[in-house]
Formats: sequence, C-alpha cells, structure tokens
Amino acid sequence: MLIHMEALMRSGPMPDDLNRPPNPSQITENITGLERLLSHNQRATIVWAHAGLDNTGDRTPDLMRRLLKAHPNLYMDIKIVPARLGKNPPFDADGKIKPDWLRLFQDFPDRFMLGSDQGYGGDPKEMGSAQGLRTSVLMVNQLPKDLARKIGNENAQHVYHFSSESKQEP
Repeated sequence: MLIHMEALMRSGPMPDDLNRPPNPSQITENITGLERLLSHNQRATIVWAHAGLDNTGDRTPDLMRRLLKAHPNLYMDIKIVPARLGKNPPFDADGKIKPDWLRLFQDFPDRFMLGSDQGYGGDPKEMGSAQGLRTSVLMVNQLPKDLARKIGNENAQHVYHFSSESKQEP
C-alpha cells in the first residue's frame, strides 16, 4: 500500500505558508493514525511516499527514524522536486546529502527507494519533472555503491515484487 500524506505532529491552524486553497484552514495530527495502521497488520507493506518533500516541517529524519525502528513493515519512497525542496530536504545548500539523511539511509538500507511518481509534462514544479529525476539520480550517485544499488533499484524490486530481468516474448 502506498500512502501520500504530510507528517502532522499536532493539530491546529494551517501554517501561514500553506494557508491557501485548496488546503483546509485546520490540520489534524496524523502520526498516531499512521502508527495505528502500521500496527494493525504488521504483514502489510506500507510505503510512505515523498520522503524529502516535506511541506510541514514535521517529516524530519528523527521522526522517520523513530517510525522505521518501531515498524518493520514501513518503507519510504524518496521524491525530490528541485523547484520546491520543502522544509527538510536531504541536501545541503551545496547539493550534498546531509549527514542525518545519510545516516538514516545507512541505518535502514532496505527501507528506502526512489519515488515512482516522477511525472513528465504539465507544471514541472508540481509533477517532479525530468529535473526531479535527475536530482534523484545525483543523490543516489552520492551514496556508497551497495546502498545506491538498494535505494536506486533493489528495494523497489523487493517491495513491489518485480524482477530486473527483462523477459522476451518467444
């Protein structure tokens, strides 16, 4: 199951920078509900989309670390949109992976993968665009080889049960 949701650690008014249509005026804490879902059926694989594209400031490496440690059925896909990196991007100002993100990837090497909804066409700021895909590749290229192979390929194969071997029609 793939879940698209912002991390919301507390309920209250929508933050000023997000208070615009179609967003609601109030937000509701949702991490408790996510943990309830993860605990309900621990055999269900849950992929939380868009690590690296944090609009609220709550999806920190510390929060993700806590959730990954507590819930072995939780996986995350990484989405990087250069035009709107969000509040907790995996990169520093020089485009290098931040140490806390690298440690997170290294500590949970089997639980991250590149996002599958890098879009093409439409508004590049909203869709991810080819530039977003290039940025994801630049990130993976900074990882140690074994970790790059897992995040860039193997983890998605495992989670979504597909093979890297191309099958030829007879």
